[in-house]
Amino acid sequence: MTSAAGYLRRTRRSLRGRSPLVRRTDRVEARVFSLLVAAMLLMIPVAAIVVVNVQNTQVAMAQQQLAERTMVTATLDADPVVADSGWGEFSYIAPSTAPATWEFRGVSHHGDVQITGSEGAGDEVQVWVDRAGAVTLQPMSVSAAEFSSVLAGVAVYMVALVTACGLFALAHWGIERARSREWSREIEAFLGSTSSH
Repeated sequence: MTSAAGYLRRTRRSLRGRSPLVRRTDRVEARVFSLLVAAMLLMIPVAAIVVVNVQNTQVAMAQQQLAERTMVTATLDADPVVADSGWGEFSYIAPSTAPATWEFRGVSHHGDVQITGSEGAGDEVQVWVDRAGAVTLQPMSVSAAEFSSVLAGVAVYMVALVTACGLFALAHWGIERARSREWSREIEAFLGSTSSH
């Protein structure tokens, strides 16, 4: 198998001049490899644009959630029902819910809140509520929004890389078959009919 350095040397030789040792399939392969490298270089700014666009969207969403959601203190009305969950020999305490009461903008609200610790009836827990005072999820932080935008850019680049490498592998396979057929024809022409030997 050709090493990466040997492959690059062969590609440079194939793209240079008109050497009699360089075949048409070598030139095609060199051009396909050059296209792969160019595509990967072009995908860098595309991935950067994706990062910027996703970051703008996600940061705006995080800021909106931070503006619309408020943390309040809720008092548990009853003990939560803790259910052991597990698989095989492994078990863990799953998050449970309990009825609770909280005040938001002078209005009393009731509902189920999620409990992750050992709180019981009468204990106070912190919950996030929306503008209507209903329990909602914790707002996304700006740092989480920025991190997700970087992940989106990396994902776009990796998908492009895998696709381009797959297409190159397919083209390389076809070129190798054509090269093998070409070699077989030339050897037969040089040695004469193989059936006579």
